[in-house]
Amino acid sequence: MIAADNIFGLLAAMLAICAFAAGLEKTSIGKRVSGPGVILLAAIAAAHFEVLPRSAPIYSVIWTYLVPLAIALFLLKADLIRVFREGGRVLIAFLVGMVGTAVGALLAALLFDLGPDEAKVAAVFSATYTGGSLNFVAVAEAVQFDDASQLSAALAIDNILGVVFIVFLNLMAGWALLQRRFAWRIDGVWGEGAAIGNEEEAAPSLFGLLSALAVAATVVAISNQIAAAAGIPDYSLLFLTALMAAIATLGRGVLKHIRGEDVAAMIFMYLFFAIIGVGTDINGMLQAAPAMFGMVALIFICHLVFMVAAGLIFKLNYAELIVASLACIAGPPVAAAIAILLKWRNLVAPGILTGILGYVLGNFIGVGIFSVLGN
Repeated sequence: MIAADNIFGLLAAMLAICAFAAGLEKTSIGKRVSGPGVILLAAIAAAHFEVLPRSAPIYSVIWTYLVPLAIALFLLKADLIRVFREGGRVLIAFLVGMVGTAVGALLAALLFDLGPDEAKVAAVFSATYTGGSLNFVAVAEAVQFDDASQLSAALAIDNILGVVFIVFLNLMAGWALLQRRFAWRIDGVWGEGAAIGNEEEAAPSLFGLLSALAVAATVVAISNQIAAAAGIPDYSLLFLTALMAAIATLGRGVLKHIRGEDVAAMIFMYLFFAIIGVGTDINGMLQAAPAMFGMVALIFICHLVFMVAAGLIFKLNYAELIVASLACIAGPPVAAAIAILLKWRNLVAPGILTGILGYVLGNFIGVGIFSVLGN
């Protein structure tokens, strides 16, 4: 076993696991399992066979310092003006689906017994299904959800059922009944719409990456100071989210030229998944899983019911509903990828932009549900 005080030995092992997962993501198997899923499985195995210790000082460093930086970096492009200007009808569906997610989490907390961490579990699931896994990590830190077995179980279920949901929506896109019932303005989803992916991509520069890190670190520091002064140090994440959204919106003209911040953020997040995996108690994870499966299933059902209602009330077509649902449940990259795959070119940008809005709103939704259930 690598000793707990062997900082560079542990860092080397975890980075190797992360690199393996990133490489595997490019294969057909890796695309189905996802990078975080591969990292969790590899880290759990490494801890089970006593290659890596279940606790070490470096794990706390990653959780305390690198995760907030990753969150701030991901929010660097959260330009809210662009979201509301270009999101259009997809934005309406997204907001309704977000409400469905929150309602599902609250109902599931009433119906399923998840033990003393019930409010925390409901918080992270409602957050992750309002924009993606970034919110899961952010809210887990905010509500101090640090039981490794429960957290690993939640992450594993999020990965498994998240993939199932994505596949299900892909199948729904081809249903004749759905296409007939929600065909309003469907011609408007094709064409050469302004997709974000078509923007000219400059290579990341050292200046740009260091600038992004400097902005992120400054916002984290200020957020911590504000939260401490307000007497709520555990909720510094909410101040971080609001500050970064304001900076990204007001400074969009400058920040749009920065490239590479998402790569740095993903490295930090991958290390987070690795420390969750090594701290997992498999027996505890299996015991927690059934109720969590039930909670996630109910969240998905409520989300879909609200999405269907949105389609009927606001006369949204099936393509807009599917992209908005994917942006909400799986995050902007998946929403954009499916829109491109199905040739819904005019929905690529709205899918990404509404998903970015989910990065902002999901943190507030998760912490809000934790506060309601905790009381």
